[in-house]
Amino acid sequence: MDMIQRLPLCFAVAATILLACLPASAQASDVAAVRDAIASRNFLLGTWHCTFTVGTEGGEYTTTWSSILEGMGLKQTYDQPKQPRAGQFKAEYLIGYDAVLQKWMRFGLMTTGQYFTIRMTDTGNGGWGWRYAGFFSGKQTGATGYDARFTRKNDSLYTVDGPTYPSATGQMVTEHHVCRKE
Repeated sequence: MDMIQRLPLCFAVAATILLACLPASAQASDVAAVRDAIASRNFLLGTWHCTFTVGTEGGEYTTTWSSILEGMGLKQTYDQPKQPRAGQFKAEYLIGYDAVLQKWMRFGLMTTGQYFTIRMTDTGNGGWGWRYAGFFSGKQTGATGYDARFTRKNDSLYTVDGPTYPSATGQMVTEHHVCRKE
């Protein structure tokens, strides 16, 4: 086989190698973008003491943020003890970033049986706007804007305002949380 006959084979091999390398390099840049986005929220890492009000109810809880999967995501755990005006629960949430769509997401389960899927928009300065989403019809909110807003005040203080929903008595109430790093 002379060189001219081998040319198509060489191009085929080169094209195969190039195509094989493209997804790997794209994936590597996505991994770097995800790690950078997650690292932008490093101020959250650690334990926080939070107070909250929902209508006339309120109380306090502890939440802990940690890095997971080699910096590819965040894990947030909640521990709310039984209180005079609020029930006990534990919860775990996973927070991730989609580098291709440049969107944040949050998934959580609670010992109360509730679960939440939340699409998050970066609002600047380490904050997020939250939109509750669902896997099933009827779970999605129809409103525009954000259902809740996570606001970073500084590296040791953040607030969460929202969502608003009907209480057991039918009155509309809004959640308000203030969290301070321990």
